[in-house]
Amino acid sequence: MSLRTEKISRAIQRDLAPLLSRYCPGILPGQMVTVIEVVATADLGLAKIYISILGSKDKEKSLSIIERHNKEIRQELAKVIGKRIRKIPELKFYLDNTMDHAELINNLLDDL
Repeated sequence: MSLRTEKISRAIQRDLAPLLSRYCPGILPGQMVTVIEVVATADLGLAKIYISILGSKDKEKSLSIIERHNKEIRQELAKVIGKRIRKIPELKFYLDNTMDHAELINNLLDDL
């Protein structure tokens, strides 16, 4: 990953996190969305957003709700970051299951 791509990924993560904190309570009441990592492609056409959703019984359903509002989220991001980046990449959201995996490993180790 080039230095420019890394900088843009960090900028998207930095600006998207508070935006989702404000936007998601309206579409996902009682749930908290955290941006774990952003990986932009080399041509900056796509940004893979890895998120963690807390307080959700069905994380896949919550992810699909966020995906349905992808266009509005991208437009809001463009308002914030548009002065620094010419082309706002398409956003693709993925669930980050690192914490679930870590919890599973801890439970397995506790059972030993």
